[in-house]
Amino acid sequence: MKEYEFNRASLANIAVVLVLIALCAAAGCVKLERPSLDRKYYTLDVLRGDKQKNDIKAVKNLIVRRIKISPRYEDRDLVYKVGENVFEADYYNSYFVPPAALITQDLRVWMGESGVFANVLGPESLGTGELLLEGVVNSIYGDYSGPEPKAVVKMQFILLNNSNPDLPIVYSRDFSREKVIGAAGPAALVKALNEGLTDIFTELEKDLAATVRANHFDSAKDYSQEK
Repeated sequence: MKEYEFNRASLANIAVVLVLIALCAAAGCVKLERPSLDRKYYTLDVLRGDKQKNDIKAVKNLIVRRIKISPRYEDRDLVYKVGENVFEADYYNSYFVPPAALITQDLRVWMGESGVFANVLGPESLGTGELLLEGVVNSIYGDYSGPEPKAVVKMQFILLNNSNPDLPIVYSRDFSREKVIGAAGPAALVKALNEGLTDIFTELEKDLAATVRANHFDSAKDYSQEK
């Protein structure tokens, strides 16, 4: 009988404790939190190393439209290729902002520093420009499916003559770069992606300078005197 009473008393005490804990939690006495996720954020930082501008006497304004990107890579998570037609998104290692916005900003700054155009305007600008530059990122990922990891960047650019109502294309080119990832980890991947984008922007600047000259979009000489 005593043992039975003891068990009843013990159960009653446990019940009281559980009720008190529940009431305390409801009142905010107990703070239940999920463990914080150790996420890291990276940025694409494509800088024009050559501070010398082109010798073009630029007279045309350029509008850099917002870069488009394949749906496979438009989110902020870094993307890895780990096998044939097998890709993974890394939730714990991400771009600080979506990569399309990063690339658009870096491209606008790069072209502004190049001297190829009189002014370079961003997609949000209300200003007008005689030329429009559009770009698409078809691929941007780390390829870990082979023996040597590499960063892969594939882009396409077109330049349109905005002075013509028909918007004719005066330049178009596809770019593809693969850069060896020199170390393990996402930071090394982002570094290699930046190198690939730098190569592409460098070639694009050369092409656009040649296109400006070929289409008489500069004032380097008096083309009206040519026969």
